[in-house]
Amino acid sequence: MDVNEKKVTFLITALEGGGAEAVCVNVANGLAERGWDVTLLVLRLDNAAYADRINKKVKLKTINVSYVRHAFFSLLQYVRNNDLRQVIVFTYQLTVMMVLVRAISYRRFKLVARNINTLSEELGRAKGFWRRHVVSRLVDIFYCKADYIINQCQGMQLDLIERYGISQEQAPVIYNSVNQRIEEYAATLDWASIEKQDYFLCVGRLDEQKAFHYAIEAFSKVAEKSPELRLKIVGQGRLEAQLRDLAKAYGVEERVDFEQFQKDIVPFYLGARATLLTSLYEGFPNVLIESITLGTPVIAFDCPNGPREIINEQNGFLVEYLSVDGLVSAMNHIDGRFDPALVHQSASRYATKYALDSYEELLK
Repeated sequence: MDVNEKKVTFLITALEGGGAEAVCVNVANGLAERGWDVTLLVLRLDNAAYADRINKKVKLKTINVSYVRHAFFSLLQYVRNNDLRQVIVFTYQLTVMMVLVRAISYRRFKLVARNINTLSEELGRAKGFWRRHVVSRLVDIFYCKADYIINQCQGMQLDLIERYGISQEQAPVIYNSVNQRIEEYAATLDWASIEKQDYFLCVGRLDEQKAFHYAIEAFSKVAEKSPELRLKIVGQGRLEAQLRDLAKAYGVEERVDFEQFQKDIVPFYLGARATLLTSLYEGFPNVLIESITLGTPVIAFDCPNGPREIINEQNGFLVEYLSVDGLVSAMNHIDGRFDPALVHQSASRYATKYALDSYEELLK
């Protein structure tokens, strides 16, 4: 491949600490280490929790725009002033905008979208006039005009194909790779020496999609017979006050720890009996991959999409969708049931090298 063609730009809204942002940084760093000329273009850099994870070989740039809907002219100017060869975009709103920017600028570059969620669920649950009637309509019209749309799992791919009638070739599946720091740390662990503590773990944004109220309800029932047990919730979001009130209503407010966002999540995974995922829907939950990479089993609703393709008899329990009783049963039967070494082994297919191979193949 010509050296001038090994050039790629990653485009994302921010680096505040979300799962998509972690994957973006991970892949950008990996391709840079493989000799690619990588630019990471971010709309804004305030609260950039992942900025210190960016490899020195990656060129970090920003256009200093707070919202996607205000970014059009800045992106148009950037495209006109820079020689872009291939662009990977990490939100569907930005993908729509780049489709329009490419058309208006008359620049020819490969445009690859990375689908970050089950799109029919994401758009179907959108709230507010702007998101529900403007953004959703624009996505339906322009999203599939990207050259490729990467899906994180087969369920997401099927959802996209059924919604838009595109081909499998245009909608390839590339599983998320595990966070490189977690991958490297896991390689140093002696699985026999890991000591579990008396808590269950939830990780993610405190919003409607993650539905942590199910975890709190299930925990309140399990906690009745286990006075030493705790629930730790790592993340931040606008529903924190509601979730705190819910824990109080269930009588477990003193046993639910709201840990906020953590830059180093490894100790939380290592000490947990299990990691819980109670999402209404997902794209491909990084939380489950991170947990099993560190030898900690998982319990997850069988939501659309992702958990069904990750969880097996080696690493956890897949629970009936939105069943609190199912969560309670799994939480009561998880202790000592899974071998950390085998749990870790089940994550081998998500090694960074496999994802990077797939990205390189697509870009070539």
